[in-house]
Amino acid sequence: MRWVRLSPLYFVASTAMLVWPLYPLLGDHIEPRVLGVPWSLTYVVLVILANTAVLVGLYLSRAVDAVEAEDEPRG
Repeated sequence: MRWVRLSPLYFVASTAMLVWPLYPLLGDHIEPRVLGVPWSLTYVVLVILANTAVLVGLYLSRAVDAVEAEDEPRG
């Protein structure tokens, strides 16, 4: 359950990795090429795939629904 509460921080960090100042430092390069694709495009695709993996993990665990169900008053 702890990682569910930390997941919004992950998504903020992943968004920061796609904008200034982190993107020019990490992803704004043509070389090296990965399977013929420039690094700048590969970097963005990797961040998107990581976000997808985290969302699939959250969905499969259904932890978000369980936390919401605990918060709702019964009766």
